[in-house]
Amino acid sequence: MFQAASPSHINEISPLHCLIVRPITSPERSHWDTLMATHHYLSFRSLVGESIRYVAELQGRWVALLGWCAAALKCRPRDRWIGWPQVIQWQRLHLIANNARFLILPGVHIPNLASRILSLNLKRLSTDWEHIHGHPVLLAETFVDTSRYAGTCYRAANWMYVGQTQGFGKSSHRYFHHGQRKAVFLRPLHKRALRWLTDPLPNPPLTREVSPMKFTKTQIDDLLDRLRALPDPRHKQGLRHRKISILAIAICAVLCGARGYTAIAEWAQRCSQKMLQRLWSRFDERTQRYVPPSEPTIRRLLQSINAEAVDTNALADG
Repeated sequence: MFQAASPSHINEISPLHCLIVRPITSPERSHWDTLMATHHYLSFRSLVGESIRYVAELQGRWVALLGWCAAALKCRPRDRWIGWPQVIQWQRLHLIANNARFLILPGVHIPNLASRILSLNLKRLSTDWEHIHGHPVLLAETFVDTSRYAGTCYRAANWMYVGQTQGFGKSSHRYFHHGQRKAVFLRPLHKRALRWLTDPLPNPPLTREVSPMKFTKTQIDDLLDRLRALPDPRHKQGLRHRKISILAIAICAVLCGARGYTAIAEWAQRCSQKMLQRLWSRFDERTQRYVPPSEPTIRRLLQSINAEAVDTNALADG
């Protein structure tokens, strides 16, 4: 039976070499959630996206809890340190794990315990993630409220401080400004982590397959507005698909992981009628349906367009 450590028991424990950090089992989840919600200053509801709950044990007693989840969608200090464009960021964001919760349980007072727990956790995190979620993680991130903590345990475990957040939070699908800036710490989990996160020619096992990512009307409208300024290099005679429609489809497909003209065309074929309408696809009066461009049409336009101008207009603010 799992137990939280009591003060009397903890005082008897000294050697940190007895420390074990492991993922919890299914029967332990309710107890883990209750302890985290009761004792963590942020309380606890759930972990976002792919996640793992860990417990640190000394002689069978719980001394600390850690919760890992999906990385923040946007984090300027992190993204600046990595140096990746938005296209690559979407494909490889799943390779970053966020240490969303770290709790030393009440009554536990052992020197260097927190940094030792982090060190042991990071040694197994990527392997555990691949076992549970089917892929490794290359980078760990966390956000420290500096009004409460200095991030000492993270620094002691060789995490890097890379800057401050802007003080925004996310509720449902909207961001709001709460004014509580947090320190951002990162820890690469592999010596080639930065290279693999930014390499234009990715390692296939580390890259997401083409996904049916959904784009909002506002996002599509903004993209189309940016693409209107680009000249159309094609001859006007015989054109069936709008330039901005083909470019918007190609950009959205690439953001979803498409690689190559065929993959872009296949992504467009899987789009719903509503999405094709938003992307200004051609409407066929005979079939009363929106028609995506074919692979040759996509290839011809993309080969003739100024790629640097597309990046500047469509992705500069990403």
